Amino acid sequence: MKIALISDIHGNLEALTAVLKDIEEQGVDALYCLGDIVGYGPNPCECLATVRDRCQKIILGNHDQAALFDPDGFNVGAERAIRWTRDQLESHDQRVRRPEDNLFDFLGELPRSFKEDEMLFVHGSARRPLDEYVFPEDVYNPLKLKHIFELVSRLCFQGHTHIPGVFTIAPEFVAAAVGPGT
Repeated sequence: MKIALISDIHGNLEALTAVLKDIEEQGVDALYCLGDIVGYGPNPCECLATVRDRCQKIILGNHDQAALFDPDGFNVGAERAIRWTRDQLESHDQRVRRPEDNLFDFLGELPRSFKEDEMLFVHGSARRPLDEYVFPEDVYNPLKLKHIFELVSRLCFQGHTHIPGVFTIAPEFVAAAVGPGT
C-alpha cells in the first residue's frame, strides 16, 4: 500500500491544494496527516475541512492543540496567530448547521498518535508525541535518540520540525532526497 504523509500545513490552503494535487497524480492509496493543520496561515477552517475530508488518519499537532486550549510556550507571533485562528474557528462553528461540521469538535477528537503494524505516527516524537522536536543535530545527543528509539518497534513517522530526513539507530541523520514525483 502506498501511503502519503502530510504535516505542518499551518493554515496554508494554497500549498495544501498543490500538495494534494501532486499526491493524486502519484496514485496514493492512503493519506495521513501528522498534525499542525492550523497556525500562521490565512485559511485554518478550509485546511481543517480539507484534511478532515481527504485524510484517512489524522493526529493532533501542537498548534492544533493550542487552538483548542492555550498556546503555552509559544512565542509572541505564534501566540497571536493561534488566537486569530481560534477566532476564525469560533466564527465558523457559530455558522455551521450540522454538528459534524464543527471544527473545534473535530480537533478535539484527534488522537496524539496512532500505530499501524510496526509503524508509529506522531507529530513531535515517540517520547513526547505532541511537542518534542527532533532535529538533525540531535545525532550529537545519542542518549536522547536512544530514549526515543526505545519506544519505536520498527518505524516512526513524525512532523513538527519541518526538516525532511531519516534518523537511524546509529545515530545518524540522512537528509531526504525527495524530488517531484518521488
